[in-house]
Formats: sequence, structure tokens, C-alpha cells
Amino acid sequence: MATSALKTLFIIIERSKADKLTETLASCGVNYQHEVFALGTARTGFLEVIGIGETEKMLVIGTIKAEQVEIVRNVLNQNFGFNKSGAGIAFTIPISAVGGEASMFILAGGQLHQQQPKKTRRKK
Repeated sequence: MATSALKTLFIIIERSKADKLTETLASCGVNYQHEVFALGTARTGFLEVIGIGETEKMLVIGTIKAEQVEIVRNVLNQNFGFNKSGAGIAFTIPISAVGGEASMFILAGGQLHQQQPKKTRRKK
């Protein structure tokens, strides 16, 4: 499997929308997703300025191929209203190094198949 440039995707969204988000992201090819409960700790005024008044959030982290960024951006805008103030925050960070080819393969969406141990017969 050839891998293109990978990015780590970060999305902050209301907890009530997190399950729908992760299902939608999986259908878009976002791999290796993690959900983390988050609480806003910023002052109310700052939260209003950046458009996220609620404090109970979910941080969703996943990996995505660079060419899928626009697809995910469009889905976030159309299905979750990210083009409107207060819907959530999404950004990516490039992955520049990974600790081995197998790790890169998995992050890019590949699956490693474990070989079953060979059964050996004891000689009598």
C-alpha cells in the first residue's frame, strides 16, 4: 500500500455530536480515531470570541491522508455546520516521522494480519 502524506486530524465538538462525527469520519477514510472527553477551561468571554460557548466537548483525534482534507472539511461544513460560528474547531498537523514502516502502514489505514503459529507434531 503506497502511503501519501499523512496528517493528524484534531476536532473539538459538542459531546452530543461525537458519535455521529466518528461514524461520519470513518466513512470518509479517517483512520485510527480516538475520542477524549474535554472540558473548556477558558474564560467565558474568550469562548464566545472563538465561538464555542459550551464547555462539555469531545476531542476527536485521527489520521488522514493529505488528499482527504478537503473532503473532511466539506463534510464538517455540510453535516455539522463547521462553517458557522460555535459548531466546533478542526485542524490538522502534518505527520513528519513515525517509528517504523508498520506504524506508518497502520496509520494510513492498512491492516496487519497476524500469522497463526504453526502447529508442530511431537514425534513419539
